[in-house]
Parts: sequence; structure tokens; C-alpha cells
Amino acid sequence: MSDQEKVSDSSKNMDYLALIKGVFARKKNLKIAVGIALFIGLLIAFTTPKEFQSTSFFLVESEANTNPMGQFGALAGLAGINASQFQSGQIALTSDIFPDVIQSRDFLNSIGKEKFVFETKGDVSQSLEDYYYEEKPGNVVSKTFNFLLGIPSSIIAWFSSSESVPTAEINDQEVDIEDYLRFSSKELYAINQLKKRILIDQKGKTIRLTVTMPEPLISARVNALVMEKLIAYVTEYKLKKQRINMEFIQKRVLEAQEKFNQSQLDLASFRDANQGLISQKARTREEKLQFEFNIAFNIYNSLKQEMEQAEIQLKKETPVFTVLEKAAVPLGPSKPNRPLILIFSVFLGFFVGAIFNLYQILVENLKHTI
Repeated sequence: MSDQEKVSDSSKNMDYLALIKGVFARKKNLKIAVGIALFIGLLIAFTTPKEFQSTSFFLVESEANTNPMGQFGALAGLAGINASQFQSGQIALTSDIFPDVIQSRDFLNSIGKEKFVFETKGDVSQSLEDYYYEEKPGNVVSKTFNFLLGIPSSIIAWFSSSESVPTAEINDQEVDIEDYLRFSSKELYAINQLKKRILIDQKGKTIRLTVTMPEPLISARVNALVMEKLIAYVTEYKLKKQRINMEFIQKRVLEAQEKFNQSQLDLASFRDANQGLISQKARTREEKLQFEFNIAFNIYNSLKQEMEQAEIQLKKETPVFTVLEKAAVPLGPSKPNRPLILIFSVFLGFFVGAIFNLYQILVENLKHTI
């Protein structure tokens, strides 16, 4: 390396060092930036409402991928019968659907309708939907920011004219209204709040349910309620097809039972009315009634056996939930983490101040070069 290159490298190092010293030399800008950031951090830390977190853990028994016909399936295979066609076509239950269930609007809306006693409001019984819509939890900074962002939409709403829909059209549209979800603005606001406060994730084979609420006792109660509703929903999802199959078989059993009883009554009545007769015509009639009775009995008997098998299969497919750890009442708030907020505010203010000083120095150097 030549002496000229060494001089240029040393001058670059001196320029970078001078630039860094210049950034830290302007202490006034750094203090102002740190002070503003610290003030905002104090507002966020001490105006953010407290949140209490309750956690529970549970397991779901996984469905083994085995042949439900057992040894009979092997025998059926030797006889040339494909036993797989008798296997249940039900989708295997996995924990992957749990987050989708809990985050669905229909599920969260049902949670929002539940009422709880709020100690902070004087032991008033109120639904989560009403509570969040009235309180609108948030700190001063977020509320101010949301208010400023909402000004344009409010102005547009004032000047916009809403056209009324004819009553006849509304009545026509409400014929099949149960097939759709319709939420009010109040319900949607509560659903969005609950989405952020009810979370579920999987750690290995363990499923963790986390609920964050404004009071410790309510957080534990909501956690237990969510788990109860989740178990009911997943169980219904799992057994719906099997129950439909059972209802179909039950109807066929009743029909077969009526035909069996009728054929049995016809055969008994014919025998009572033709005792002692040995005519060929009577014997043929008796054989026919006996044949109809045997067919009705076989159909009824096979359907009863199928009904018993369906009941056994229903019990086998019922998912088993094992609660490893129930929801506990938290001892302290999980939010806000005030020390972390203040430390982050100081570092953020210092970083913004340093960037501002660097910008000023670069602008000044650019002016001198020009």
C-alpha cells in the first residue's frame, strides 16, 4: 500500500470519527428527543389499562390410524371383500383447526355475549361486548391517534346521504337471513378486542390457551369458558357425520320393526284361522307368510346390529380432552410493562435524536461543498 492510500484511509477514518463526535456533540437535540420520547413513554406506561393473563394447558387424544374392523377386516380381505369401504370417512381431528375456531367471528361473538361481574365497575354484571364498547380500552396516545385518524371519516359521514331501502326489499332479503352472519358495529368492535385477547398455540403435544382480560378473576373465568365452548364445538364437529348416520339407521330400524311386527301378526293370524287345514293352497299361503316373516326378521336383526355398531363407533370417535393445567387466577397484571416501556422510550428518543443530528451535519457539509 502506498503512502497516498494510507493518508486517504486515515482521512476517511478521521471523517467518520469527526462525524460521530459531531452527532454526540449536539447534546441539546439529543436531550430534547429523549425528553419527548420519555414523556410519551410515561403517558403510555401510566395511562394504559391493566391487563391480567390467565393460561391453561390441555391435550387432545389423537386418533390412531388403525383399521376399525380389527381381525374381521383381515378375514374379510381373505374372502375377497374390501374392508376399507366400511371405514369411517370422518376427517381426523387435529389441533390445527383450534386457532381458526377460536378466531372465528361466530365463536368470538358467542363469547362476547357472556356476562361477568366486574369488580372495577362496582360489581356490575355486564357482557364483554358491552364492557369493551363502553370502555374502549387504550392509552392516551393511541386514543388521540385513533381520534385524529377518524376525523376524515367522520366528516365524510356527515356530508354523505344514506338512502333508505324499501321495506319490501328488506323483507325479501330477510327470508334466508339465518344463512348469513350479520354483526352490528358494537359486536364487531367487541370481536376485534377479543381476537387480541384470546390466543391459542401448540407447544409439542401440549395446547396452550391464553386469555387476557381487565380483571384477574374474569380472565380465569373466560379461559374456562373458552375451553368449554371449544371442546363442545370440536366434539360436535367430530361427531356430526356419525350422528347423522345414526339418525338414518334409527329411522330404518323403526321401519323394519313395523314391517317385522306386521309380518309376524299376519303369520300368527293365518295360523290361528287355518288350524287343522291341510290344503295345498293354505300350505302355500303359510309358506309365503313364513318367507316374508323371515325376510322382515333378518332385515330388522341386521339393522339392530348395525345400530349397535354405530353407537360403539360414536363412542370411539368422541374426542377425549385431558386438562393438564386449569386456568389460574393471575396474581399480578401482565400489561403494561412500565420499566420496559420507559427503557425503550429512552433508547428510541436517543436514536431519533442521533439520526436528526446526523441529518443536520450531512446537510451542512453538503452546503459547504456546494
